[in-house]
Amino acid sequence: MVINCADTDGSVTGPFREFYLARAEQQVGYVLVGATYVHPHGKGFDRQLGIYSDPLMPGLADLAAGLSVHCRVGIQLSFKSVGKPPTQFNLEDIQTYRESFRKAAERARAAGFDAVELHACHEYWLNYFLSPHFNRRSDAYGGSLPNRFRLLREVVDSIRTAVGSDLIVGVRLSLNEFVEDGLRLDETIQIGSWLDEMKVDYISASGGIAITQHHTSPPMDVPRASLLPLAAELKKKVSVPVIGVGRLDRPDVFRRSVSDGYCDLAAVARALIADPGYARKVMAGQDQSIRPCIACNHCLLCLQRNEPVRCAVNPFIGRDRMAIPSLKKPVSVVVVGGGPAGLSAAAHASKRGGRVCLFERSSKLGGALRIGHRAPHKEPIKEFADYLADQAQQAGCRILLGREATADIILMDTPDHVIVATGGTSIIPDINGLETHPRVFTAEDVLYAPQIEPGTYLVIGGGAVGLETAELIRTTGAHVTVLEMTDTLGRGMHATRQLLIVERLRTAGVCIHTETTPLLVDGSRVWAKTSEGPCLLGSFDVVVVAAGCRTKDELSQRLVAHTAVSVIGDAVHPRSIREAVSEGLDAALKLGEVSQKK
Repeated sequence: MVINCADTDGSVTGPFREFYLARAEQQVGYVLVGATYVHPHGKGFDRQLGIYSDPLMPGLADLAAGLSVHCRVGIQLSFKSVGKPPTQFNLEDIQTYRESFRKAAERARAAGFDAVELHACHEYWLNYFLSPHFNRRSDAYGGSLPNRFRLLREVVDSIRTAVGSDLIVGVRLSLNEFVEDGLRLDETIQIGSWLDEMKVDYISASGGIAITQHHTSPPMDVPRASLLPLAAELKKKVSVPVIGVGRLDRPDVFRRSVSDGYCDLAAVARALIADPGYARKVMAGQDQSIRPCIACNHCLLCLQRNEPVRCAVNPFIGRDRMAIPSLKKPVSVVVVGGGPAGLSAAAHASKRGGRVCLFERSSKLGGALRIGHRAPHKEPIKEFADYLADQAQQAGCRILLGREATADIILMDTPDHVIVATGGTSIIPDINGLETHPRVFTAEDVLYAPQIEPGTYLVIGGGAVGLETAELIRTTGAHVTVLEMTDTLGRGMHATRQLLIVERLRTAGVCIHTETTPLLVDGSRVWAKTSEGPCLLGSFDVVVVAAGCRTKDELSQRLVAHTAVSVIGDAVHPRSIREAVSEGLDAALKLGEVSQKK
């Protein structure tokens, strides 16, 4: 994986080293430092790691030495051919970049790495030449499969000649690109057989390219372990170890990937972003203590924005080995709200030694997570809600469910600090006649409802919540229409999820209108404005509003004159899980500072 926090010249930075050390020291067997560019022309991201020149060697050697104390260490050699297909490389270019791989392998050996892996998938240069989807050359490097394999063969040969048996040499392939004219499993099994004959040491079995990225980095909409059947087919045909990948982010599928014979080694990336201790906890049987990856692909979104990778559920990314400091003196803390922000704050405040009491007005912890997981394919959200609740309870928080926290109740115990995490409330848009429609509900109402009644539904709002609510309604057989005022569907979703849910909705017969603004609700009929003028959309039994949220904090102003107050999460303004969890940690870390200033 590219974590995009090296220096701009590709050199190792402190945060880069800390990220990998935090994982290596937690009993990972083999750390592969991801997608390291072998030539400046093959750099794909602003702060990607490089191995293209000797001045980078001290940092690489220091990284390898630090990690090698804990596990075996490899480095993935890559060349990202951004927007430049195989036909645009002349024979001199090919020789230059091929030699760059050899020189990089020699540097890896000199730096103390145990292994190199060739990045030959996911639209990197070696994949471009292997794939008929990209390779339109008519010379010895294009056309037939042996010709398309020629470049990879030459790179492997040159590296083996240079380093002999001093390094483990692996290759990562997209076994299926999931496009009509792309690499298919029968071709990649042949490629794997050739690599086996060439005595590579392992093959990592991935899949997909950019337009099928939901296979490469499966979101929560795609079942866990979906790529393992491909790995199993390759494993039948080669003698070298096969590494299986593809959302092996829960202990049961992680274990079964090897025990059931799909692959010889199981690899995870996002699960280790979410919880550096994933491997250790799996081996120790501490499944419940694993911070679950929710496969939201926020990490991938950061990378595609050319930002350092961050995680929706792990607020420690970027401060990966930070020890949570104990409070210097006792602090009593009241947390108002048992959603992700409040639970994060409560758990970390308790771990620091604070005396924490958490008020949650409903009968369950989790806040918006408890309703968010009800939409199809969102089971990981419930897993994360359960994790947050368990962490707060294990940390020793006093949790009061079904209790409304008023200012008077809070101040009765004279807390040193109050953390307000009351979340947001649904916005009801100002649409003529909406208030007189007999059945108007918010998306929250629908998601909370024990059952959805039959009828014809209009969902106002085509963001993430609107689409997910529409899908839930459609699963009951009800007819659904979605209106979105802008030209963009699924705001708040990564593209890997957005494309899938829109496709599912349209396949299921949901009518989706973009750039459509509701103007008037006339009984059960709805008039709307489109680019072509006003139109009558039809008759609807139920109107569901998914037009966003506004803050819901009337509490902090009543408290601020009496005690130290922090406001976090959607109580500041509505955002995502990432901000909620991160601000919860930050509020807990600031407790000592604020209390001392009081």
